[in-house]
Amino acid sequence: MALDQKDWCTRGCCKDFLRANLLVILTVFGVVVGFLVGFGVRALEPSQDAVIWIGLPGEVYMRMLKMMILPLIICSVITGTASLDPKCNGKVSAVALTYIIVTNSLPCLVGIAMAYAIRPGVGVEMVEASRSVPSQVMDTPDIFADLIRNLVPDNVVTACFQQAQTKYSTVERHVTVNKSGELANETLVIKVKGVGTASSTNVLGLVLCCMVFGMATTAVGPLGRPFFIFFNSANEVIMRILRWFVWTTPIGVSSLIAVALLETGDMGKAVRSLGMFSVTVVSALAIYQLLVVPAYFFLLTRTNPYSFLLTLGRPWMVSFAAASSAIAIPETLHALEHVSHIDKRITRFVVPFAASINRDGSCTFVAVSCVFIAQLANFPLDAAQIVVLTTVISVAIPSVPSAGVVAVLINLTALNIPADAIGLLFAMEWILDRLRSASNMLSHGFCAMTTYVLCRKSLPPAHEIDDDVVIDVTPSVSSNSHKKVDVTDQLLRDSNV
Repeated sequence: MALDQKDWCTRGCCKDFLRANLLVILTVFGVVVGFLVGFGVRALEPSQDAVIWIGLPGEVYMRMLKMMILPLIICSVITGTASLDPKCNGKVSAVALTYIIVTNSLPCLVGIAMAYAIRPGVGVEMVEASRSVPSQVMDTPDIFADLIRNLVPDNVVTACFQQAQTKYSTVERHVTVNKSGELANETLVIKVKGVGTASSTNVLGLVLCCMVFGMATTAVGPLGRPFFIFFNSANEVIMRILRWFVWTTPIGVSSLIAVALLETGDMGKAVRSLGMFSVTVVSALAIYQLLVVPAYFFLLTRTNPYSFLLTLGRPWMVSFAAASSAIAIPETLHALEHVSHIDKRITRFVVPFAASINRDGSCTFVAVSCVFIAQLANFPLDAAQIVVLTTVISVAIPSVPSAGVVAVLINLTALNIPADAIGLLFAMEWILDRLRSASNMLSHGFCAMTTYVLCRKSLPPAHEIDDDVVIDVTPSVSSNSHKKVDVTDQLLRDSNV
């Protein structure tokens, strides 16, 4: 029976719409307010203290989310993998890893194609960098050595705030050389390598470590019940806290965007000089996320990609505001599990795993930047080498400040391209960093959905963890027809605790 037009405009319908989309509406409003405040206060030439206080709500917002992300990743990965049998875990891991490797290379092709079509490096006026360029770049072999080291952390506790990283130092050595029959003393400066640490969370190592704990929980059978109960309960508590924190998103978004605009130097000059470069990056990101990703997603899943894309609006805005896809992990999990109804056993492993190595937006930026700087230097370029290098480096690049620019510098060094103009990339970093982080987040969501569609037939029944324990690992949904039992309560009853 067709609904009358008046039925769509009833008070109850409007209330339901506002209740379901209130946070999204407030976040969009926060974005608009952030831009208005940023551009408006810039004209007043605020003091450094004023900028600090304007950015303080955003800083507090970031601190609240960062405080809970690491516990969420640990609990999510353990509970997700503990709910699967080892054979299914292997298939899920293989599908997710294959997806990530392939999708890290495709945006490179799109970025290079757009850079050759638009030619952003032709006729660009040089501007001063608003930030310093990294003075020392790690050698490519050392990056991969550090990746292998970090896959197996030697201390799980320190992995929460440190990761292994090759450190360089110089040693002066005095030698005597023979020059035209005469002995002369010379001083040689030798670079010495050593394994040190960097102040950054070893997310990839923690994910793999927690995955091993989860599989071991399943392997020991009933003995693993208390372990699973603890982390499942902790996971639900953390998610509830994050749902409280997320209501501060509109205020945090306004503050972060406003302070980003205030801390940018001569924006007009930067836009004039790097306008075409920014257009190239944004166009490549848009084409890849709105055309390329939906195309191969449809081929793999035979489902409408755009309807799924709309469900990721809220985590996209969080990623954009925070310039980090990791910050948006809680919102990503909520959208995938409660809106798209993807099995928790898939999302709790795939999303943290993808957040650590899946960087579609960053790969696009690196590829376009390499072509841009090569065009500035009028240097011949091998596009195939850029694709291979960017795809590999994107997985292994360490978590250091300006990691995207560091990856560009590593590629330029490997290709023998002059890197004198790399400081230009910082001029529009405030907006491009947010756009590529949001693009990374979308890829995490598509990775989870693709893995779920390809692996759901291999999943064991959602209510079973072993022969003796019966649990419900699907999202709790209340309806008139049925009511699901709480996971922890069910576990406690079955374990006679």
